[in-house]
Amino acid sequence: MTEQKLDFTRKLLVLGNLALLAWVFLAFISVLFYTWLYSWLYLVLSAFIVYAVLRRIGCGSCYQCKTCTSGFGRLAGVFFGRGFIKKASAGNRIAVIALIYFLLLPFPVAVLTISLVNTFSIIKVLVFIALLAVSVYSLTTWYNSSTTPKSA
Repeated sequence: MTEQKLDFTRKLLVLGNLALLAWVFLAFISVLFYTWLYSWLYLVLSAFIVYAVLRRIGCGSCYQCKTCTSGFGRLAGVFFGRGFIKKASAGNRIAVIALIYFLLLPFPVAVLTISLVNTFSIIKVLVFIALLAVSVYSLTTWYNSSTTPKSA
């Protein structure tokens, strides 16, 4: 095996996954302001892609990490830990990550903007700001070396 074993800090593991969950719910709420039925379908789709597909792609087996996190460490590392991606077949992972960024950033922002144009609400503006804050933080952590998982 050519890759080094990863050691995700408990702080990154817990806070990264909570932030990712919050991001999924903020995107869901953004779509909920526009349409009720499609928002629930959107929630199921985005949660399935993040927590089933990407987590499974990111974690082939536990021998690649120092502690078994069943893929949750890699999820936190991808979105809030400098964009860590395994080297093997990174193209597939990058495509799924790009899809997730699209599902969690430009799509809900566009839907929320349409909803804001139709009827203005302070709650919509607060959700819009929170969604952008989480998204911008996630994008900036790709360049922040202090959140990189420690390698053995």
